[in-house]
Amino acid sequence: MKKKSNILFVNLPSIPLNDLEAMFDNSNLISQSMSMPLGIMYLSSYIKKNAMVESIAITDYVRNLEYLLNYKNIEEYIQDTAQKSCDFTPDIIAISLLFSASHSFFEKAYKSLKSIWPNAKVIVGGVHATNAASKLLDWYDIDYVIRGEAEISFASLIQALPLNKKIKIAGVYTRSNIKEASPLLLSPFIDDLDTIPFPDWDLIDMDFYTEARGRVRDTGKNQLHASLFTTRGCPFKCTFCSAHTVHGRNLRFRSVENIIEEMQVLNQKYGVSLFNPEDDLFTAKKSRLLQLLEKIKVLEIPDLEIQLPAGLSVNTLDEDIIDELIQAGVKIAVLAIESGSEHVQKNIIKKNCDLKKAKGLVKYLKLNKLTVRCYFILGFPGEIQKNLQETVDFAKSLKADWCVFNIATPLVGSEMYDELVQLGCIDDSIHTWTNTVFDRRAFDTKEIKADQLNDFLYRANLDCNFIHNPNMTEGNYLKAIDIFKDVTLNHPFHIIAWYCIMGCLLKTDNQEEADQIKSKIKSLIKSDKRAKDMWEKYNDLMPDLIIYEE
Repeated sequence: MKKKSNILFVNLPSIPLNDLEAMFDNSNLISQSMSMPLGIMYLSSYIKKNAMVESIAITDYVRNLEYLLNYKNIEEYIQDTAQKSCDFTPDIIAISLLFSASHSFFEKAYKSLKSIWPNAKVIVGGVHATNAASKLLDWYDIDYVIRGEAEISFASLIQALPLNKKIKIAGVYTRSNIKEASPLLLSPFIDDLDTIPFPDWDLIDMDFYTEARGRVRDTGKNQLHASLFTTRGCPFKCTFCSAHTVHGRNLRFRSVENIIEEMQVLNQKYGVSLFNPEDDLFTAKKSRLLQLLEKIKVLEIPDLEIQLPAGLSVNTLDEDIIDELIQAGVKIAVLAIESGSEHVQKNIIKKNCDLKKAKGLVKYLKLNKLTVRCYFILGFPGEIQKNLQETVDFAKSLKADWCVFNIATPLVGSEMYDELVQLGCIDDSIHTWTNTVFDRRAFDTKEIKADQLNDFLYRANLDCNFIHNPNMTEGNYLKAIDIFKDVTLNHPFHIIAWYCIMGCLLKTDNQEEADQIKSKIKSLIKSDKRAKDMWEKYNDLMPDLIIYEE
C-alpha cells in the first residue's frame, strides 16, 4: 500500500526582505496586500481529491506579518512561525514563489525550514519559480521546481515520490533533468476548470482573510470578502506582463453554474457578500459574462457586491456590460489603462488600449454614480519625458476618483524584463529580483534616472489624486473625505491626505474639525519621521499651510 504524504505549504510575503528588516529599525509595519493565496488553496483541494495525502498545513508568512515586530529579527519570525503552524513532520515542503520581490525572503525561509525538517522534499512553484527554474535549481538545495499551473503535476509528484523511482512528469524539474530539457515544459493545463475542486478554505485563516482589507476598497459596510477566479489565461501580449507564462494565452472558462455555486458556499459558510474575481481578463467573452451577471443578480445574498481589483480591460468593455455590472453589485470600477500616450500604447507596451474609448467609459461610469479608479504605469524602456507627461495629463483629464500610478517593473518572464537585460539596465540576478516592486525604481534607463522617475511618479500621485482630486474640484467634498480617510487608514502619517481632508472640511464650514486636523498634521510632523520627510519634500503643494518650524 502506498504511503500517504504529509504536505506543508508555504505562503511568502510580497514585501522585499530589506523592507521587512527595516521595520525592526523604525518599529513601523508596512501595509501588505492581504489577498487569499488562491494558488495554494487550489493545489490543496486538488491533491486532497487526487493524491495520497495524510495531513496538510500552511505556514502563512503573509497572514502572520502582524506579529513580525514581536520577534527579534526575521530569522526568528521565520522559524517560530513555521514550527507553530505545523504539528506533524512534513514529507513535502511546497513553497509558493509567486513574486520576484519575495526571492530573498524565500532564501532564508527554505533554509530555515530545511533545518527544522531536513528529510522533507522541497518543491517550489509559482510565477517567479516558473520563470527562474534553472537558476533556483542551480543555486539552491531544493529538490523540484514545478513550472506553470501545478495541479496535475503536483498530484502526480506526490504519488510518485514514495516509489523512489526516477521522476518523469511534465513540468517537474530537478537539477539534473533541467539541464537536458529543451524547451522547458509547463505542467499540463486543465481544460475543464469545473473539474478543479473549490479552493481549500479550511487550510487558511478565513476569519482573517475575509476581514483583511487587502486590495478591496472599503464601502462602509464592513463586508466580509473573498477572492475567486472565473477564468484562466489571457490572449493579450502586453510587454510588462508575465501571467501567460503560467496560465497560457488560451482562455479557459469555468461554467456559470460552478461559479455561482462557489459564491453561494462562500456566503453560507463564511458570511461573504463581497466577491473579488481576480481574473486577468474578466470581460473576455461578452455572452458568457452576461449570463454570469444575470445569475449573480438573482442570488439571494444581502448587500452583494463585486469588486474587480485586477482591473477591467477597456477594449473588452462597453456600456451594456457596465449596465449589467452595476445591476450585479459593482460599485467601484477599476480600468487598467496603463499609459495615456498613444505612442507608448502602440509601439512600446503592445497593449493598444483605446484611449478615446477609455475617456468615454470613465464618463459613463461616473454618470452612473460609480467610484472610478484607473491604473497607470510609468517608466517603460523607450518612454521619454514627453510620454510620461502625456500619461499624467491624460489621467488628470479623465477626472476619475483615483488614479494608481505604478513603476514599470521588470517581471521575470515578461518581454520587458528581457529587453531591459539586453539594454544593460538590469542584470538577470537576485539583486534585480529583490527590487521588483511597483512603487519605486532601483535602476536607471537611458531615458530617465531612477530617482527622477520615483519623484515624478510620487508627485504625479499627489498632484492628481490629492491636490487636484476631481471630487474636491467638483465640490463632492463628502466623497473626497471618504477617499482620503481610506488613505489614512493604511498610511496614518500621510499629511497631504490629512491636509486635503482639512480643506474639504473648511469648504463644508466645519471649522472646528478642520482645526483638529491641522493640529493633527502639526503633531505628525513633529512625531513621525515619514510625515516630517513628506512635509520637507512636498510642502510646496500646501502653500497655505504654515504649521511647522524648527
